[in-house]
Amino acid sequence: MKSTLLVLILFFGSVTIAAPARQNRSVSGKITFIGKITGKTIVHIYRLQSARNGAVRRLSKRDIYGAKAPFQTGTTDETGFYRFTGLPAGNYSLLAWIDQNQNNHLDFDPPEPFGWYAAETGGNIAVIDLTKEDRHNLQVKFRIPASFSKEEKRTKNGRLIYLKELPVLQLWGSPQERGFAHGFLIGRQILDFFEFYILEDSWKSPPRYQKIFVPFLESGFNYPAEFLQECDAVIHGMKAANLDMRIESLGRDFSRTDLIAINAYIEKRAAFPVAPPSSCSQFAFWGDPTEGTSLQGGLIAARNMDGECDVRKVTVSHFLIFAVDPQTPGKQRWVSMMWPGFVGTISGINESGLYGMENAGSSKQGPVVGGNVPYSWTERFVLETQTGKSTPESVLKVMQKFTNEAGGITSPGSIILWTLPYTGQKTPAFVYEGNRFGGGMRLPGETRPENANCIMATNHHLKYGYDIDKPGQVFGKPVSFSSRRRYETGMNTVEAWSRLHKKIDVADVKRLLQMVAHGSTEYSVIFLANQKKILVAVDDLKTDLWDAPYLHWTEFRFDEFFSQK
Repeated sequence: MKSTLLVLILFFGSVTIAAPARQNRSVSGKITFIGKITGKTIVHIYRLQSARNGAVRRLSKRDIYGAKAPFQTGTTDETGFYRFTGLPAGNYSLLAWIDQNQNNHLDFDPPEPFGWYAAETGGNIAVIDLTKEDRHNLQVKFRIPASFSKEEKRTKNGRLIYLKELPVLQLWGSPQERGFAHGFLIGRQILDFFEFYILEDSWKSPPRYQKIFVPFLESGFNYPAEFLQECDAVIHGMKAANLDMRIESLGRDFSRTDLIAINAYIEKRAAFPVAPPSSCSQFAFWGDPTEGTSLQGGLIAARNMDGECDVRKVTVSHFLIFAVDPQTPGKQRWVSMMWPGFVGTISGINESGLYGMENAGSSKQGPVVGGNVPYSWTERFVLETQTGKSTPESVLKVMQKFTNEAGGITSPGSIILWTLPYTGQKTPAFVYEGNRFGGGMRLPGETRPENANCIMATNHHLKYGYDIDKPGQVFGKPVSFSSRRRYETGMNTVEAWSRLHKKIDVADVKRLLQMVAHGSTEYSVIFLANQKKILVAVDDLKTDLWDAPYLHWTEFRFDEFFSQK
Protein backbone atom coordinates (compact mmCIF):
# COMPACT_ATOMS: atom_id res chain seq x y z
CA MET A 1 0.00 0.00 0.00
CA LYS A 2 1.41 3.38 -0.94
CA SER A 3 2.27 5.77 1.87
CA THR A 4 0.64 9.13 1.80
CA LEU A 5 2.44 12.44 2.16
CA LEU A 6 1.29 14.35 5.19
CA VAL A 7 2.29 17.98 5.35
CA LEU A 8 1.95 19.14 8.91
CA ILE A 9 1.29 22.84 9.20
CA LEU A 10 1.72 24.54 12.53
CA PHE A 11 0.91 28.10 13.49
CA PHE A 12 1.89 29.89 16.65
CA GLY A 13 0.63 33.27 17.72
CA SER A 14 2.94 36.02 18.75
CA VAL A 15 4.38 35.89 22.23
CA THR A 16 4.79 39.16 24.07
CA ILE A 17 8.46 39.61 24.95
CA ALA A 18 9.66 42.46 27.16
CA ALA A 19 12.35 43.59 24.72
CA PRO A 20 12.72 46.32 22.12
CA ALA A 21 10.76 45.52 18.97
CA ARG A 22 13.89 45.78 16.83
CA GLN A 23 15.32 42.73 18.62
CA ASN A 24 12.32 40.47 18.06
CA ARG A 25 12.81 37.70 15.52
CA SER A 26 10.64 35.03 13.91
CA VAL A 27 11.14 31.56 12.47
CA SER A 28 8.82 29.71 10.12
CA GLY A 29 8.82 26.71 7.84
CA LYS A 30 7.17 23.42 7.02
CA ILE A 31 7.24 19.89 8.44
CA THR A 32 6.79 16.84 6.22
CA PHE A 33 6.39 13.14 6.91
CA ILE A 34 5.90 10.22 4.54
CA GLY A 35 3.88 7.71 6.51
CA LYS A 36 0.56 6.92 8.11
CA ILE A 37 1.15 7.87 11.74
CA THR A 38 -1.03 10.77 12.78
CA GLY A 39 -1.51 12.87 15.88
CA LYS A 40 -0.65 16.28 17.17
CA THR A 41 2.79 17.58 16.41
CA ILE A 42 4.86 19.12 19.17
CA VAL A 43 7.56 21.61 18.20
CA HIS A 44 10.27 22.83 20.55
CA ILE A 45 12.55 25.77 19.86
CA TYR A 46 15.61 26.09 22.12
CA ARG A 47 17.67 29.19 22.74
CA LEU A 48 21.38 28.34 22.63
CA GLN A 49 24.11 29.76 24.81
CA SER A 50 27.43 31.05 23.54
CA ALA A 51 30.90 30.72 25.05
CA ARG A 52 33.13 33.71 25.70
CA ASN A 53 34.90 33.12 22.41
CA GLY A 54 31.57 33.32 20.61
CA ALA A 55 31.24 29.61 19.87
CA VAL A 56 27.63 28.44 20.08
CA ARG A 57 26.87 25.57 22.45
CA ARG A 58 24.83 23.10 20.42
CA LEU A 59 21.99 21.01 21.78
CA SER A 60 23.19 17.82 23.42
CA LYS A 61 21.28 14.55 23.63
CA ARG A 62 20.96 15.17 27.33
CA ASP A 63 19.31 18.52 26.51
CA ILE A 64 16.90 16.91 24.07
CA TYR A 65 15.94 14.28 26.62
CA GLY A 66 14.83 16.95 29.09
CA ALA A 67 17.89 18.52 30.74
CA LYS A 68 17.22 21.80 28.94
CA ALA A 69 13.80 23.41 28.78
CA PRO A 70 12.67 24.65 25.37
CA PHE A 71 12.40 28.39 24.98
CA GLN A 72 8.98 28.00 23.39
CA THR A 73 6.72 25.06 22.62
CA GLY A 74 3.84 24.79 20.21
CA THR A 75 1.24 22.14 19.47
CA THR A 76 -1.53 21.87 16.91
CA ASP A 77 -3.75 19.29 15.33
CA GLU A 78 -4.10 21.31 12.16
CA THR A 79 -2.02 21.16 9.04
CA GLY A 80 -0.01 24.13 7.86
CA PHE A 81 3.21 26.04 8.37
CA TYR A 82 4.87 26.45 11.74
CA ARG A 83 5.84 29.87 12.97
CA PHE A 84 7.49 31.21 16.11
CA THR A 85 7.48 34.95 16.72
CA GLY A 86 8.68 37.31 19.43
CA LEU A 87 12.07 35.61 19.74
CA PRO A 88 14.91 37.70 21.19
CA ALA A 89 17.86 37.97 18.82
CA GLY A 90 20.22 35.05 19.32
CA ASN A 91 20.93 31.46 18.23
CA TYR A 92 18.34 28.69 18.32
CA SER A 93 17.66 25.08 17.34
CA LEU A 94 14.34 23.49 16.50
CA LEU A 95 13.03 19.94 16.75
CA ALA A 96 9.60 18.32 16.55
CA TRP A 97 7.75 15.01 16.67
CA ILE A 98 4.31 13.48 16.25
CA ASP A 99 2.95 12.76 19.72
CA GLN A 100 1.42 9.44 18.76
CA ASN A 101 0.57 8.34 22.33
CA GLN A 102 -0.55 11.83 23.39
CA ASN A 103 1.67 12.07 26.48
CA ASN A 104 3.44 15.30 25.46
CA HIS A 105 6.84 13.54 25.50
CA LEU A 106 9.10 12.25 22.75
CA ASP A 107 9.07 8.43 22.86
CA PHE A 108 11.05 5.64 21.20
CA ASP A 109 8.93 2.64 22.23
CA PRO A 110 7.25 2.55 19.82
CA PRO A 111 9.29 5.15 17.94
CA GLU A 112 7.49 8.36 17.07
CA PRO A 113 8.19 10.29 13.86
CA PHE A 114 10.89 12.76 14.87
CA GLY A 115 13.08 15.35 13.23
CA TRP A 116 14.81 18.70 13.46
CA TYR A 117 15.92 21.56 11.32
CA ALA A 118 19.22 20.62 9.68
CA ALA A 119 21.27 22.53 7.17
CA GLU A 120 21.33 19.43 4.94
CA THR A 121 19.15 16.34 4.57
CA GLY A 122 20.15 13.78 7.17
CA GLY A 123 22.45 16.25 8.90
CA ASN A 124 23.03 17.30 12.48
CA ILE A 125 20.70 19.62 14.39
CA ALA A 126 21.58 23.03 12.99
CA VAL A 127 22.09 26.36 14.70
CA ILE A 128 19.49 28.89 13.54
CA ASP A 129 21.15 32.30 13.56
CA LEU A 130 18.62 34.97 14.51
CA THR A 131 21.17 37.55 15.62
CA LYS A 132 20.58 39.81 12.61
CA GLU A 133 17.47 38.70 10.75
CA ASP A 134 14.42 36.43 10.71
CA ARG A 135 14.61 32.97 9.16
CA HIS A 136 11.85 31.48 7.03
CA ASN A 137 11.19 28.36 4.96
CA LEU A 138 13.16 26.15 7.37
CA GLN A 139 12.21 22.59 6.52
CA VAL A 140 11.88 19.74 9.02
CA LYS A 141 11.45 16.17 7.79
CA PHE A 142 10.23 13.46 10.14
CA ARG A 143 11.82 10.03 9.93
CA ILE A 144 11.26 6.84 11.86
CA PRO A 145 13.22 3.57 12.19
CA ALA A 146 11.61 0.16 11.64
CA SER A 147 11.78 -2.19 14.62
CA PHE A 148 12.60 -5.89 14.23
CA SER A 149 9.63 -8.13 13.55
CA LYS A 150 8.45 -9.89 16.71
CA GLU A 151 7.30 -12.76 14.51
CA GLU A 152 9.88 -15.35 13.57
CA LYS A 153 11.39 -14.80 10.13
CA ARG A 154 13.17 -17.58 8.28
CA THR A 155 14.96 -18.19 5.01
CA LYS A 156 17.21 -20.97 3.76
CA ASN A 157 20.34 -20.16 5.78
CA GLY A 158 19.04 -17.82 8.44
CA ARG A 159 16.45 -17.24 11.09
CA LEU A 160 15.48 -14.15 13.09
CA ILE A 161 13.95 -15.00 16.46
CA TYR A 162 13.55 -13.55 19.92
CA LEU A 163 15.20 -15.39 22.80
CA LYS A 164 14.28 -14.14 26.26
CA GLU A 165 13.04 -10.89 24.69
CA LEU A 166 16.27 -10.14 22.79
CA PRO A 167 16.59 -10.46 18.99
CA VAL A 168 18.90 -13.18 17.70
CA LEU A 169 19.93 -13.65 14.06
CA GLN A 170 21.02 -17.23 13.42
CA LEU A 171 23.15 -17.67 10.30
CA TRP A 172 24.70 -20.86 8.94
CA GLY A 173 26.36 -22.15 5.78
CA SER A 174 28.88 -20.57 3.41
CA PRO A 175 29.73 -16.85 3.55
CA GLN A 176 27.50 -16.24 0.53
CA GLU A 177 24.61 -18.19 2.04
CA ARG A 178 24.89 -16.45 5.38
CA GLY A 179 25.23 -13.04 3.77
CA PHE A 180 22.12 -13.50 1.65
CA ALA A 181 20.07 -14.59 4.67
CA HIS A 182 21.41 -11.64 6.69
CA GLY A 183 20.36 -9.09 4.08
CA PHE A 184 17.06 -10.78 3.27
CA LEU A 185 15.89 -11.06 6.88
CA ILE A 186 16.93 -7.68 8.31
CA GLY A 187 17.69 -5.45 5.34
CA ARG A 188 15.38 -2.69 6.54
CA GLN A 189 17.22 -2.52 9.87
CA ILE A 190 20.59 -2.44 8.06
CA LEU A 191 19.42 0.69 6.27
CA ASP A 192 18.22 2.15 9.57
CA PHE A 193 21.56 1.59 11.28
CA PHE A 194 23.39 3.14 8.33
CA GLU A 195 21.14 6.20 8.06
CA PHE A 196 20.53 6.92 11.73
CA TYR A 197 23.85 5.91 13.28
CA ILE A 198 26.56 6.05 10.58
CA LEU A 199 25.34 9.10 8.65
CA GLU A 200 23.23 11.04 11.12
CA ASP A 201 25.00 10.41 14.41
CA SER A 202 28.60 9.46 13.65
CA TRP A 203 29.35 11.61 10.58
CA LYS A 204 26.55 14.14 11.21
CA SER A 205 26.69 15.07 7.53
CA PRO A 206 25.99 12.78 4.56
CA PRO A 207 28.04 14.98 2.18
CA ARG A 208 30.99 14.84 4.58
CA TYR A 209 30.69 11.04 4.75
CA GLN A 210 30.58 10.89 0.95
CA LYS A 211 33.54 13.24 0.55
CA ILE A 212 35.87 11.79 3.21
CA PHE A 213 34.94 8.26 4.23
CA VAL A 214 33.75 6.75 0.93
CA PRO A 215 37.05 7.50 -0.90
CA PHE A 216 39.02 6.20 2.10
CA LEU A 217 36.99 2.97 2.13
CA GLU A 218 37.41 2.54 -1.63
CA SER A 219 41.15 3.22 -1.83
CA GLY A 220 42.70 2.78 1.62
CA PHE A 221 41.82 -0.85 2.33
CA ASN A 222 42.90 -4.36 1.40
CA TYR A 223 39.69 -6.34 1.82
CA PRO A 224 39.86 -10.14 2.16
CA ALA A 225 37.98 -11.88 -0.65
CA GLU A 226 35.71 -13.74 1.77
CA PHE A 227 34.70 -10.47 3.43
CA LEU A 228 33.71 -8.93 0.08
CA GLN A 229 31.86 -12.06 -0.99
CA GLU A 230 29.74 -11.98 2.14
CA CYS A 231 29.12 -8.23 1.83
CA ASP A 232 27.98 -8.70 -1.78
CA ALA A 233 25.64 -11.46 -0.65
CA VAL A 234 24.13 -9.18 2.03
CA ILE A 235 23.34 -6.58 -0.66
CA HIS A 236 21.89 -9.33 -2.89
CA GLY A 237 19.66 -10.49 -0.03
CA MET A 238 18.43 -6.96 0.64
CA LYS A 239 17.48 -6.51 -3.01
CA ALA A 240 15.79 -9.92 -3.10
CA ALA A 241 13.58 -8.74 -0.22
CA ASN A 242 12.36 -5.92 -2.54
CA LEU A 243 13.65 -3.17 -0.28
CA ASP A 244 13.80 0.41 -1.44
CA MET A 245 17.58 0.89 -1.29
CA ARG A 246 17.46 4.62 -1.90
CA ILE A 247 19.40 6.79 0.57
CA GLU A 248 17.81 10.17 0.02
CA SER A 249 20.49 12.15 1.84
CA LEU A 250 23.16 10.70 -0.49
CA GLY A 251 21.06 10.89 -3.65
CA ARG A 252 21.80 7.25 -4.50
CA ASP A 253 21.15 3.65 -3.53
CA PHE A 254 22.77 1.90 -0.57
CA SER A 255 25.91 0.15 -1.83
CA ARG A 256 28.53 -2.36 -0.80
CA THR A 257 30.77 0.54 0.25
CA ASP A 258 28.05 1.69 2.66
CA LEU A 259 27.81 -1.82 4.11
CA ILE A 260 31.58 -1.79 4.54
CA ALA A 261 31.20 1.59 6.31
CA ILE A 262 29.05 -0.15 8.91
CA ASN A 263 31.68 -2.86 9.44
CA ALA A 264 34.47 -0.26 9.44
CA TYR A 265 32.75 2.43 11.46
CA ILE A 266 35.61 2.52 13.99
CA GLU A 267 38.04 3.10 11.10
CA LYS A 268 36.64 6.62 10.88
CA ARG A 269 39.34 7.31 13.47
CA ALA A 270 41.95 6.31 10.86
CA ALA A 271 40.56 8.37 7.98
CA PHE A 272 41.89 11.63 9.43
CA PRO A 273 43.39 12.85 12.73
CA VAL A 274 40.67 12.67 15.36
CA ALA A 275 40.55 12.49 19.14
CA PRO A 276 39.51 8.97 20.21
CA PRO A 277 36.22 8.61 22.03
CA SER A 278 36.49 7.89 25.74
CA SER A 279 33.82 5.44 26.65
CA CYS A 280 34.23 1.64 26.90
CA SER A 281 35.56 -0.25 29.92
CA GLN A 282 36.50 -3.92 30.43
CA PHE A 283 37.58 -6.26 33.25
CA ALA A 284 38.63 -9.89 33.64
CA PHE A 285 39.24 -12.00 36.79
CA TRP A 286 40.24 -15.64 37.26
CA GLY A 287 41.79 -18.08 39.70
CA ASP A 288 42.11 -17.09 43.36
CA PRO A 289 39.77 -14.04 43.24
CA THR A 290 36.92 -16.19 41.92
CA GLU A 291 37.55 -19.31 44.06
CA GLY A 292 34.76 -20.07 46.51
CA THR A 293 32.13 -18.27 44.42
CA SER A 294 29.69 -19.46 41.80
CA LEU A 295 32.55 -19.05 39.32
CA GLN A 296 34.54 -21.84 41.06
CA GLY A 297 37.86 -20.26 40.13
CA GLY A 298 36.90 -19.81 36.49
CA LEU A 299 37.38 -16.70 34.39
CA ILE A 300 34.84 -13.92 34.16
CA ALA A 301 35.15 -11.13 31.58
CA ALA A 302 32.96 -8.07 31.28
CA ARG A 303 32.54 -5.00 29.11
CA ASN A 304 30.55 -1.79 28.89
CA MET A 305 29.95 -0.87 25.25
CA ASP A 306 29.77 2.92 25.31
CA GLY A 307 29.50 5.78 22.90
CA GLU A 308 27.38 4.46 20.03
CA CYS A 309 24.49 6.55 21.35
CA ASP A 310 22.35 8.09 18.61
CA VAL A 311 19.57 10.45 19.61
CA ARG A 312 16.88 8.13 18.21
CA LYS A 313 18.23 5.20 20.27
CA VAL A 314 18.57 3.00 17.19
CA THR A 315 21.65 1.32 18.68
CA VAL A 316 19.31 0.17 21.46
CA SER A 317 16.21 -0.73 19.44
CA HIS A 318 18.40 -2.44 16.82
CA PHE A 319 20.80 -4.19 19.21
CA LEU A 320 21.25 -7.68 17.76
CA ILE A 321 22.86 -10.94 18.82
CA PHE A 322 24.38 -12.85 15.88
CA ALA A 323 24.77 -16.63 16.20
CA VAL A 324 27.03 -17.67 13.33
CA ASP A 325 27.79 -21.27 12.33
CA PRO A 326 30.34 -21.34 9.46
CA GLN A 327 29.76 -25.10 9.00
CA THR A 328 33.33 -25.35 7.74
CA PRO A 329 35.89 -27.82 9.18
CA GLY A 330 38.32 -26.03 11.47
CA LYS A 331 36.12 -22.96 11.98
CA GLN A 332 34.49 -22.13 15.29
CA ARG A 333 30.90 -21.08 15.85
CA TRP A 334 30.75 -17.58 17.27
CA VAL A 335 28.33 -15.16 18.87
CA SER A 336 28.45 -11.41 18.32
CA MET A 337 26.69 -8.57 20.12
CA MET A 338 26.46 -5.84 17.50
CA TRP A 339 23.96 -4.26 15.07
CA PRO A 340 22.41 -5.04 11.66
CA GLY A 341 24.85 -5.20 8.77
CA PHE A 342 27.87 -6.51 10.68
CA VAL A 343 29.72 -9.22 8.82
CA GLY A 344 32.50 -8.95 11.41
CA THR A 345 32.40 -8.02 15.08
CA ILE A 346 34.15 -6.03 17.78
CA SER A 347 32.24 -7.81 20.60
CA GLY A 348 32.43 -11.57 20.10
CA ILE A 349 32.79 -14.96 21.80
CA ASN A 350 33.42 -18.35 20.18
CA GLU A 351 32.32 -21.86 21.12
CA SER A 352 35.69 -22.69 22.73
CA GLY A 353 35.30 -19.78 25.14
CA LEU A 354 37.59 -17.26 23.43
CA TYR A 355 36.32 -13.73 24.10
CA GLY A 356 37.48 -10.68 22.11
CA MET A 357 36.12 -7.16 22.51
CA GLU A 358 37.48 -3.79 21.36
CA ASN A 359 37.72 -0.41 23.08
CA ALA A 360 38.76 2.79 21.35
CA GLY A 361 42.44 3.36 22.10
CA SER A 362 45.27 5.85 21.74
CA SER A 363 46.46 7.03 18.34
CA LYS A 364 49.55 9.04 17.46
CA GLN A 365 50.32 11.76 14.97
CA GLY A 366 51.17 10.60 11.48
CA PRO A 367 49.86 10.22 7.96
CA VAL A 368 46.80 8.29 6.87
CA VAL A 369 48.01 4.90 5.62
CA GLY A 370 46.71 2.35 3.12
CA GLY A 371 46.26 -1.39 3.03
CA ASN A 372 43.95 -1.41 6.03
CA VAL A 373 41.63 -4.26 6.95
CA PRO A 374 38.51 -3.51 9.00
CA TYR A 375 39.31 -4.61 12.52
CA SER A 376 35.85 -6.16 12.81
CA TRP A 377 36.95 -8.69 10.18
CA THR A 378 40.26 -9.37 11.95
CA GLU A 379 38.44 -10.13 15.19
CA ARG A 380 35.94 -12.38 13.45
CA PHE A 381 38.81 -14.29 11.79
CA VAL A 382 40.51 -14.84 15.15
CA LEU A 383 37.25 -16.05 16.70
CA GLU A 384 36.67 -18.47 13.84
CA THR A 385 40.17 -19.94 13.87
CA GLN A 386 41.44 -19.83 17.47
CA THR A 387 40.39 -22.02 20.38
CA GLY A 388 40.24 -21.93 24.15
CA LYS A 389 43.85 -23.11 24.23
CA SER A 390 45.14 -20.02 22.45
CA THR A 391 47.98 -17.89 23.79
CA PRO A 392 48.94 -14.23 23.41
CA GLU A 393 51.50 -15.36 20.84
CA SER A 394 49.05 -17.42 18.75
CA VAL A 395 46.38 -14.71 18.76
CA LEU A 396 48.91 -12.05 17.79
CA LYS A 397 50.23 -14.24 14.97
CA VAL A 398 46.75 -14.52 13.48
CA MET A 399 46.07 -10.79 13.89
CA GLN A 400 49.32 -10.03 12.05
CA LYS A 401 47.88 -11.57 8.89
CA PHE A 402 45.99 -8.29 8.53
CA THR A 403 48.68 -5.64 8.96
CA ASN A 404 48.45 -2.47 6.89
CA GLU A 405 51.17 -0.72 4.89
CA ALA A 406 52.62 0.90 8.03
CA GLY A 407 52.74 -2.36 9.99
CA GLY A 408 49.71 -1.72 12.19
CA ILE A 409 46.86 -4.16 12.79
CA THR A 410 44.18 -1.88 14.19
CA SER A 411 44.05 1.15 11.91
CA PRO A 412 42.22 3.23 14.51
CA GLY A 413 43.83 3.31 17.92
CA SER A 414 42.33 0.27 19.63
CA ILE A 415 42.52 -1.77 22.81
CA ILE A 416 41.29 -5.37 22.59
CA LEU A 417 40.75 -7.59 25.61
CA TRP A 418 41.17 -11.28 24.82
CA THR A 419 40.23 -13.89 27.42
CA LEU A 420 40.08 -17.70 27.64
CA PRO A 421 38.57 -20.26 30.00
CA TYR A 422 40.93 -20.57 32.97
CA THR A 423 42.49 -24.01 33.33
CA GLY A 424 45.56 -23.06 35.32
CA GLN A 425 47.52 -21.51 32.46
CA LYS A 426 49.79 -18.54 33.09
CA THR A 427 48.00 -16.06 30.83
CA PRO A 428 44.25 -16.60 30.36
CA ALA A 429 43.67 -12.91 29.57
CA PHE A 430 45.69 -10.31 27.69
CA VAL A 431 45.20 -6.95 26.00
CA TYR A 432 46.32 -5.90 22.54
CA GLU A 433 47.16 -2.19 22.31
CA GLY A 434 47.72 -0.82 18.83
CA ASN A 435 47.09 1.66 16.05
CA ARG A 436 47.91 2.02 12.36
CA PHE A 437 51.67 2.12 13.04
CA GLY A 438 52.14 -0.84 15.38
CA GLY A 439 51.17 -2.36 18.69
CA GLY A 440 51.73 -5.17 21.13
CA MET A 441 50.31 -7.34 23.89
CA ARG A 442 49.93 -6.17 27.48
CA LEU A 443 49.94 -9.06 29.96
CA PRO A 444 48.52 -9.34 33.49
CA GLY A 445 50.80 -7.88 36.15
CA GLU A 446 52.62 -5.51 33.79
CA THR A 447 50.55 -2.60 35.05
CA ARG A 448 48.28 -1.96 37.98
CA PRO A 449 45.99 -3.18 39.47
CA GLU A 450 48.37 -5.12 41.68
CA ASN A 451 46.60 -8.42 41.24
CA ALA A 452 48.13 -11.12 39.07
CA ASN A 453 44.69 -12.59 38.43
CA CYS A 454 43.08 -9.51 36.93
CA ILE A 455 43.42 -7.28 33.88
CA MET A 456 41.57 -4.09 32.89
CA ALA A 457 41.15 -1.76 29.94
CA THR A 458 39.52 1.59 29.33
CA ASN A 459 40.52 3.91 26.46
CA HIS A 460 44.22 4.60 26.86
CA HIS A 461 47.27 2.46 26.34
CA LEU A 462 49.34 1.39 29.34
CA LYS A 463 52.23 -0.16 27.43
CA TYR A 464 52.36 0.69 23.71
CA GLY A 465 53.11 4.41 23.41
CA TYR A 466 53.05 4.85 27.19
CA ASP A 467 55.72 6.91 28.94
CA ILE A 468 56.29 5.71 32.51
CA ASP A 469 57.75 9.11 33.40
CA LYS A 470 54.61 10.85 32.16
CA PRO A 471 51.76 8.62 33.31
CA GLY A 472 49.13 11.08 32.17
CA GLN A 473 50.23 10.89 28.53
CA VAL A 474 50.28 8.40 25.67
CA PHE A 475 52.23 9.23 22.51
CA GLY A 476 52.97 12.57 24.12
CA LYS A 477 49.31 13.57 24.37
CA PRO A 478 47.23 13.83 27.54
CA VAL A 479 44.94 10.92 28.30
CA SER A 480 41.31 11.97 28.58
CA PHE A 481 39.97 12.59 32.06
CA SER A 482 37.17 10.08 31.43
CA SER A 483 39.50 7.22 30.54
CA ARG A 484 41.86 7.86 33.48
CA ARG A 485 38.97 8.32 35.89
CA ARG A 486 37.30 5.07 34.89
CA TYR A 487 40.54 3.10 34.96
CA GLU A 488 41.58 4.45 38.36
CA THR A 489 38.09 3.93 39.81
CA GLY A 490 38.15 0.28 38.78
CA MET A 491 41.82 -0.20 39.65
CA ASN A 492 41.53 1.22 43.16
CA THR A 493 38.40 -0.80 43.83
CA VAL A 494 40.03 -4.02 42.68
CA GLU A 495 43.17 -3.37 44.72
CA ALA A 496 41.09 -2.68 47.83
CA TRP A 497 39.21 -5.93 47.27
CA SER A 498 42.55 -7.72 46.96
CA ARG A 499 43.83 -6.29 50.24
CA LEU A 500 40.62 -7.40 51.93
CA HIS A 501 40.88 -10.84 50.29
CA LYS A 502 37.41 -10.33 48.88
CA LYS A 503 36.16 -13.01 46.52
CA ILE A 504 34.65 -11.81 43.26
CA ASP A 505 31.38 -13.11 41.87
CA VAL A 506 29.01 -12.02 39.12
CA ALA A 507 27.32 -9.40 41.32
CA ASP A 508 30.69 -7.74 41.99
CA VAL A 509 31.48 -7.49 38.30
CA LYS A 510 28.09 -5.93 37.66
CA ARG A 511 28.91 -3.40 40.37
CA LEU A 512 32.23 -2.57 38.70
CA LEU A 513 30.51 -1.99 35.36
CA GLN A 514 28.06 0.33 37.07
CA MET A 515 30.85 2.25 38.81
CA VAL A 516 32.60 3.07 35.52
CA ALA A 517 29.43 3.84 33.53
CA HIS A 518 28.60 7.46 32.79
CA GLY A 519 25.29 7.55 30.98
CA SER A 520 26.54 6.36 27.58
CA THR A 521 26.44 2.54 27.87
CA GLU A 522 24.11 1.15 25.23
CA TYR A 523 24.81 -2.47 26.24
CA SER A 524 26.93 -4.49 28.65
CA VAL A 525 28.19 -8.08 28.46
CA ILE A 526 29.47 -10.49 31.12
CA PHE A 527 31.02 -13.81 30.06
CA LEU A 528 31.53 -16.76 32.38
CA ALA A 529 34.18 -18.41 30.24
CA ASN A 530 34.49 -21.76 32.02
CA GLN A 531 30.72 -22.18 32.18
CA LYS A 532 30.06 -20.80 28.66
CA LYS A 533 27.40 -18.45 29.99
CA ILE A 534 26.73 -14.98 28.60
CA LEU A 535 24.86 -12.25 30.45
CA VAL A 536 23.60 -9.26 28.45
CA ALA A 537 22.09 -5.97 29.62
CA VAL A 538 20.70 -3.55 27.03
CA ASP A 539 19.62 0.02 27.68
CA ASP A 540 15.90 0.70 27.58
CA LEU A 541 14.04 2.92 25.14
CA LYS A 542 13.07 5.56 27.67
CA THR A 543 13.85 9.12 26.70
CA ASP A 544 16.88 9.41 28.93
CA LEU A 545 20.58 8.53 28.96
CA TRP A 546 22.11 5.10 28.39
CA ASP A 547 22.44 3.09 31.63
CA ALA A 548 22.66 -0.53 30.48
CA PRO A 549 24.60 -2.06 33.44
CA TYR A 550 21.98 -0.78 35.89
CA LEU A 551 19.13 -2.47 34.03
CA HIS A 552 17.90 -6.02 33.52
CA TRP A 553 20.49 -8.73 32.88
CA THR A 554 19.52 -11.72 30.72
CA GLU A 555 21.52 -14.94 30.99
CA PHE A 556 22.14 -17.39 28.13
CA ARG A 557 24.10 -20.55 27.64
CA PHE A 558 26.28 -20.28 24.54
CA ASP A 559 24.50 -23.17 22.81
CA GLU A 560 21.08 -21.58 23.35
CA PHE A 561 21.83 -19.14 20.56
CA PHE A 562 22.09 -22.02 18.09
CA SER A 563 18.98 -23.94 19.15
CA GLN A 564 16.04 -24.77 16.90
CA LYS A 565 17.70 -23.83 13.65
